Amino acid sequence: MFKTLLRPLLHAFNFKKITKLAESGDSDAQNKLAKMYHFGSYVEKDYEKAVSWYTKSANQGNSESQSILGEMYEYGHGVEQNDIQTFHWYEKAAENGNVYAQNSLGWMYEKGKGIEQDYEQSLFWYRKAAYQGEADAQFNLGMMYNLGHGVLKNHREAFKWFNEAAQQEYPPAQASLGALYFEGLGISVDENMALSLYEKAASNGFAPAQTYLGILCEEKNQIAEAIIWYRKAAQQGESSALTNLGLMYGLGQNVFKNELIAYALLEMAVVSGNETALDIRKTIAKSLAPSKMDEAKALVQDPEKLWALIDSRQNLKLK
Repeated sequence: MFKTLLRPLLHAFNFKKITKLAESGDSDAQNKLAKMYHFGSYVEKDYEKAVSWYTKSANQGNSESQSILGEMYEYGHGVEQNDIQTFHWYEKAAENGNVYAQNSLGWMYEKGKGIEQDYEQSLFWYRKAAYQGEADAQFNLGMMYNLGHGVLKNHREAFKWFNEAAQQEYPPAQASLGALYFEGLGISVDENMALSLYEKAASNGFAPAQTYLGILCEEKNQIAEAIIWYRKAAQQGESSALTNLGLMYGLGQNVFKNELIAYALLEMAVVSGNETALDIRKTIAKSLAPSKMDEAKALVQDPEKLWALIDSRQNLKLK
């Protein structure tokens, strides 16, 4: 009981103590105070104040503050989004040994964000972070070899780095490794291993892997399982899953036809940028009466109701 009563007082004391140290110029305290404002720990969340304290700390060479400041500029949190500033702070943090920033800097060089595209520099920074065990960088390095960006295409090297990241339960690497096993690229074909890796990636929440499993289940006429995987991916906004699921309900493929659900799913796919869904949605829209169209649009605005309808075996029985 006494601990519960004392906790708010201790938090207030810590906040005041850290603030005093930060104001005196202590870079670690400035970084801690910035994170308090950033994440709303013991104080109301305030991105602008977070940026202010990260900047003070970063200017003193604190690599964590530099890296986080790069992220704040990347996503426009507390500041106007700015690729050049993002690159600037990631570069400083990367040169100070921050692995997260090294991977992020590699990505900026690869995509040409805030700097001219340079695959050699991208590879340099990915390798630095990858050899220190950064799963993101290991996956990104694997993709460079897989696609032949800045290096000769080398599926064995791609396999090596995907495998390193997959060992850390990194879902995109698990799925990419699965694809290599399916195709026999850099390794002998092993469909069972491939499927196992896709299932791991899907179970870890990777939407593209969930969609792929949905396609496999649909091809095997395992419709209940296909809908489960499509639904998981669709809830994350994965446009192919939304389109495939919408098509099933729009045409009545293996499920009873339901154009309201079909329209809602396809509309969500269109918003996610799927061009295929656009034509299918137009076809569905032509068959809907104005009142039904209003219902379909309402479903788009109420995803929980949409998923509940898909889950309801009473309203939507599988054939």
